[in-house]
Amino acid sequence: MEIDSGTVTIHTDVAGSASRMGHRLVIAVDDWSGSVEMRAKKPVAVQFRAALASLRVESGSGGITPLTPVDRQVIVRNATKTLDVKRHPEVTFRSSEMATAAGRVDVVGELTIHGVTQPLTATLALADGRVTASIPVRQTDFEVKPYSLMFGQLKVADEVVVDLDVQIPG
Repeated sequence: MEIDSGTVTIHTDVAGSASRMGHRLVIAVDDWSGSVEMRAKKPVAVQFRAALASLRVESGSGGITPLTPVDRQVIVRNATKTLDVKRHPEVTFRSSEMATAAGRVDVVGELTIHGVTQPLTATLALADGRVTASIPVRQTDFEVKPYSLMFGQLKVADEVVVDLDVQIPG
C-alpha cells in the first residue's frame, strides 16, 4: 500500500561558540513517498524515499534576527550543496525487520543518505491510522559535514531529528 499523505520535517539545532546567532530550523520535505507491505493487517515491510531537491524552510527560531525570504533561499541552497543533491538526490530507507506491539511498530532497516548506507532502528507510534516518529540522525554517520560558517564558530549541530506524521490508507 502506498503512503504519500502527511508530513516529513527535519529539525536542526545550532552549535559552536556563536550558536546564539543561529536559527534552529524546521525544514519540510515536500516530495516524499513510502510503501507498507501488510500481512494479516500487520505491517511487515516498509520503504521510504525523500527527494532532497524538495527541501523548504518551514520555520526558524532563535537567531539574532528573524528569517527573511532571502535567508530561507540561502539556507536551502546551502543544504543542497552540503548534501550534494546533484550526486545524491534522494534519501531512502528499506526495512529488514518489523515487530508490532500495542500502539507501536519497531523497525530495523537501512537508511541511505549522501550515498552512504547505515543501519537504523526506530520506533513508530500507531494511532487512529497515523504513524508518527521522531528519529535522530547524525550527519557525520553519512559522511555529511554539517554546514558551518565563521570558521566553525556557528554551525548546524551534527544531530538532526526527522519527524514523520503520515496517514496510513485504509
